[in-house]
Amino acid sequence: MAASPPQHPFFTHLVALLSVYELGPSLPTPIPKYDGPTDWQIESILRSLSAMARRMYTAEEALNSIRAAES
Repeated sequence: MAASPPQHPFFTHLVALLSVYELGPSLPTPIPKYDGPTDWQIESILRSLSAMARRMYTAEEALNSIRAAES
């Protein structure tokens, strides 16, 4: 059986990060920090994911406020 090539540490980080984001803000889970090798592409991906998460959490908070006001 051929051994699989080692996985880049950023991919491992992405799996952990996306798993936390999938849980949503209802479960306060710390956001994992990436401290592996980096380049401009990794920095750009991390920056974009951070912006998307902020927007997602803001939208979920707004939705919860609207639902609370309706009930």
